[in-house]
Amino acid sequence: MTAPEAPTLIARPCFQQDLEVVQLIYAHHVLTGTGSFEIEPPSLEEMTARWSRIVGAGWPFVVASPRSDLSRVMGFAYATQFRDRAAYAHCFEVSVYAAPTTLRSGAGSIMLAHVLAGLRDDGVREVLAVIGDSANAASIALHRKLGFSHVGVMSRVGEKFGRPLDVVIMQRSLAPAKT
Repeated sequence: MTAPEAPTLIARPCFQQDLEVVQLIYAHHVLTGTGSFEIEPPSLEEMTARWSRIVGAGWPFVVASPRSDLSRVMGFAYATQFRDRAAYAHCFEVSVYAAPTTLRSGAGSIMLAHVLAGLRDDGVREVLAVIGDSANAASIALHRKLGFSHVGVMSRVGEKFGRPLDVVIMQRSLAPAKT
């Protein structure tokens, strides 16, 4: 019997030196897709401020890299508390973006699984995915693969590229971390 092959991709913490590539990946999605409802890509300074707020709060922000080249960023994922009010302290929202050249490589699954494991270890009970565009089949499939269930649609709440867009809400409960 042979040992299982080590994954070729890993999720690792996002460092400040990764943010230029993170910003480029996100800019691509903002300019070409409906997964983000932003119209103008945030600057590197804005992305750095967002990253600083997330990691400063102790929340996960990761990138995917090939095991053979840890400096290469193939995508990024992060989680933030769903709302700022204290009652939401155990409910988080996740976001996942893959570089356009790495779609369908498994990077999204690896990053999202890593973020979910970190949230579970931190005592988070519920995780939401707020997915732009009900036609975003890849994101919906990714979240379903990682155990999320469809819980609702907000119809026509956004508009981008001259068309109204829905938002799909998916949710996953996390079992408490084993002690």
